[in-house]
Order: sequence, then structure tokens, then C-alpha cells
Amino acid sequence: MSTPSLSEVQRAFSRICTDATPSEDDLALLHAPRERWLLYRRMVRSRLFGMVKSGLPRTVETVGKARFDAAMNAYLATGGVRSRYIRDVVNELADHALPTWEADETLPPHLGDLVRYEATKWAVGSVEWPTTEATAEELDFDGVPVHNPTIRTTTVRFRVDRTDERRDERLDAPHRVLLYRRPDDARVHGYVLDPKATELYQAWCAPDRSFADGVRAVLAARGREPEPTFVESMAGLLAGLVERSIILGSRR
Repeated sequence: MSTPSLSEVQRAFSRICTDATPSEDDLALLHAPRERWLLYRRMVRSRLFGMVKSGLPRTVETVGKARFDAAMNAYLATGGVRSRYIRDVVNELADHALPTWEADETLPPHLGDLVRYEATKWAVGSVEWPTTEATAEELDFDGVPVHNPTIRTTTVRFRVDRTDERRDERLDAPHRVLLYRRPDDARVHGYVLDPKATELYQAWCAPDRSFADGVRAVLAARGREPEPTFVESMAGLLAGLVERSIILGSRR
């Protein structure tokens, strides 16, 4: 029997770790006592399962151990983590399992929002903070917004972001959750926007559009003039975005 190549050994070890049941042929290919490779398998899988439990804690609690284990086994059977970073297993598992979980009518209706929320929050935790454009010393309403580079968003129909008695409460309309980190702060923060606030925020996200032009675009789409109540709510939203370091300033 010819000596297996390094790539063949690597593929065999990968299958031992990810297949639902390790192949005896793969175990034999690695030569060393099979118990050693089975121990490595347990260590690798324990690390992967633990990483997902850390990233999706409420999701794992909601679906239960049996469904979670089945989802992990099904995901790993496809080959496991595609990324070089083990942390990416969380989002890959979420993407793989979500269609099955959402189709399961015995699971609660807020589960889809919860999975997307926790997966997005996890991803934000590892986003690098690049050097941003220089911001104005004072925010200029005629300037272009400079956004926090760590922001990721997800849409929710249930308040899966809450931790109080209103947790998972159904909303009358979809809301947008902005998940982000502040400079020199590893914690992930969230800010929830209702539909009207989302419309304004999205207008300010358009490339090279000033705050003022974003407001004009929203008013034109609504066919309205800037009434006092609109100006007040717009000013409150902008103040909240700046206070939370979601908008960092403006540029020309």
C-alpha cells in the first residue's frame, strides 16, 4: 500500500472530525492508535459546539439540545468551517440551520429574528475598527455623515434584543436593530429604530449624501413639508445616533 500524501491525511483527519461517524478507512489511514484520533475528534467537536453555544446562547436554549446537536451534525457533515477563523462557525451554523428551524412549526415564531440577531451581534464582536475618515470637529448638517465602521444591522419583528419582561414581544411593524461597537470598547451595543427612524437612517447611509439631502429625500418620498413634529423627531434621532457613536461626525 502506497504512503498517503499529506493532503490525503489532512482530508482524512477533517472527515474524522466532521463526519457523523468516523470512517474506519480514515482512521486506518492515519496509522496511529485510533483512540488518539477519536480523542482529537472529541476535542475539535467540543470546541466547535462550545463556540456556537457562546455565540448563540438563547438560540441554543430555545431550540433545545436535540435540535441543536442535529443542526451541528448536519452542518459539520457538509465539511465544517469554511473560514480560517474558528469564530466564523457561529455564523456558518446559523446560515445552515435557520431554514430548517424556521420551517419547524413547533418552534416559537421569534426564533428566526433571534438567530439573526445573535449571529449579527457575534459578527460585530470581531469586526476590526479601521482608520476612519477625518470627522468634522462639530457635526455639520450640510456635511456627509461618517458612520461607525463596525455597524451591522438586522430587521426584527419581535423584541429579541430585550432582556426584560418585554423580551420577544411582537412588534406592530418591522424594526431595524443597529449593532455596533464604540471606539476602544469590545462590548457590542444595540440601538433599535422604528420604521420612520429607519427611513431617515437609511437616507443618511446613501454614499456622499449630506444629512440635509437625506432629510429632503425622505420628505419628498413622503410628499410632506418639514412640520415641527418631524423636525423634532429627526433631531432626536440624530442626537441619539451621535451620542451612541453610531454616527461619528461629518465630512465635506
